Amino acid sequence: MRAKFVLIALLLAAYAAYPLISGDSYIMRVLILVHIFAILAASLDLIVGYTGQLTAGHTAIWGWGAYFAAWSILYFNFPPAASLLVSAVVGALLGFGIGILCLRFKYLLLTLVTFAILILSYAIARQFTSITGGELGIHGIPKLSDNILVIFYVSFAALIATIAILLAITKSEIGLRMRAIKDSEEGAKVLGVDVVKYKVLANVIGSTFAGFAGGLYTTYMGSVGSTNFYVDHLLRLILMWGIGGGGSIIGPAIGAYIVMLLSEYLRVIEEYRLILFGAALIVILRVFPSGVYGIIKKVLGGE
Repeated sequence: MRAKFVLIALLLAAYAAYPLISGDSYIMRVLILVHIFAILAASLDLIVGYTGQLTAGHTAIWGWGAYFAAWSILYFNFPPAASLLVSAVVGALLGFGIGILCLRFKYLLLTLVTFAILILSYAIARQFTSITGGELGIHGIPKLSDNILVIFYVSFAALIATIAILLAITKSEIGLRMRAIKDSEEGAKVLGVDVVKYKVLANVIGSTFAGFAGGLYTTYMGSVGSTNFYVDHLLRLILMWGIGGGGSIIGPAIGAYIVMLLSEYLRVIEEYRLILFGAALIVILRVFPSGVYGIIKKVLGGE
């Protein structure tokens, strides 16, 4: 066990040192986006992987988090760093609202309702161009820093903190109750678990990080638009969750690295990327239901 922790620490140290050694700004820019989507994927896992709520609206919360970061900076003169807190609070509020709204829905119906929320979000962002910028978006938003290296380390630190917090939650009594709900909602009720409370709580916590990731995206890119609500982002997020291995927090984050980096290197065949990823997802889930993270755990001798 101790050897595994040492290995992980060495890998993280090497990863953190890479930008200083390489100085490759292109790779750093790609990795910053990976960090942002890894936060988003890990936060989705708390909702889907631990309470079994098949939501399709997580990228809608991410998109609104991105917008509220932009508005807080441009209209209320918030510093970019403070706008991240605004995004997180907005995410939590949206998560609470969606959590309450969707309590009566399960399985496919829940997916359809939350997907409708995503489509509605896109329609609103595209229609009210005076405040959203529509398809063209809002540009010229002050960034966290003009130094790409600073944003790299801020986003990486945010990813590590997100995973640490979510893992701590899943290993606590709260996490055990959430897992009980996923395994059997009726059985959890018999055991005295407040199903409504923990379903909503999972939505609130997961959405808080989704909103934060949206704010981080805005303060890195310096722009936001209705394109943040494109279904492509949702499909990419599903691939991250499935390929990485849901129900583990770390798995979807690993999936983000795989999907984002391969997407970047497969730009030459852009129109075939989703087909390739979809096929890879089917194969991985067929052979290794726990995803790439499950494979890594087996190789390292995990449970």
